[in-house]
Amino acid sequence: MARSIRATSLLLIALGVAAPGLPATAAAATSGGAAPGSEATTTTPTSAGSVGGAAPGATPAQRATSAGVGGALPGHKPKRRKVVRRKAVARPKARKPATQKPVTPQPPQVGTVAGVFPVQGPFTFGGEGARFGAGRPGHIHQGQDVVAASGTPLVAPVAGTVTWKANQPGGAGIYLVVRGAGSGEVRDYVFMHLLRGSVLVAPGETVRAGQQIAQVGATGDASGPHLHFEIWVGGWYARGGAPIDPLPQLQRWAGLS
Repeated sequence: MARSIRATSLLLIALGVAAPGLPATAAAATSGGAAPGSEATTTTPTSAGSVGGAAPGATPAQRATSAGVGGALPGHKPKRRKVVRRKAVARPKARKPATQKPVTPQPPQVGTVAGVFPVQGPFTFGGEGARFGAGRPGHIHQGQDVVAASGTPLVAPVAGTVTWKANQPGGAGIYLVVRGAGSGEVRDYVFMHLLRGSVLVAPGETVRAGQQIAQVGATGDASGPHLHFEIWVGGWYARGGAPIDPLPQLQRWAGLS
């Protein structure tokens, strides 16, 4: 009988059903035998502790272990390592040479000489645009304008020789060049925009100070009758020659300085 009870107990344990309490004698028989007359403590076996099985119809819990072997959990994106990028060292930019503005060459400083004012009649020196160095399209003004009525007599300011007579319709108009004498240096005096038909001298002729040579006009590129007067030291358009501001000289001849 002990064998049958033991077999029944094992069957119930396998089926996950707790075995009913057994008499002490039966328990002793099933457990390998205790001394007759001794008390044995009955235990209630469970499926988890006995065989590690699960109850019928129960699904054992599964543990995600992919993370434990170096994988990623489903739906999990591993963190990317930060890549430290070194900033490129900026090279200093080459500086462009500063653009220099054109500078009007300074005329040589020369003194004035005694003489006669060339315009023999009422006149004015005009405004700022009439001055030496005033801006002109493509060039600068190289003389001083003396505004006077058309036909006003023009005279040689100093004694000298006529070296040039010509006509430039798009610019100076009819003009004369007189090279002064007695100053100790080469000085050319230029008269432009002369009245047509008024020129009384020719190249090669000598003139005296105060001698009439022409009349005020508006030939060439002129907005009205006036004398465009220039003084060149070293020769008119000669190598080493250069124009100077004629206003101080004109003011002396006019008795204004």
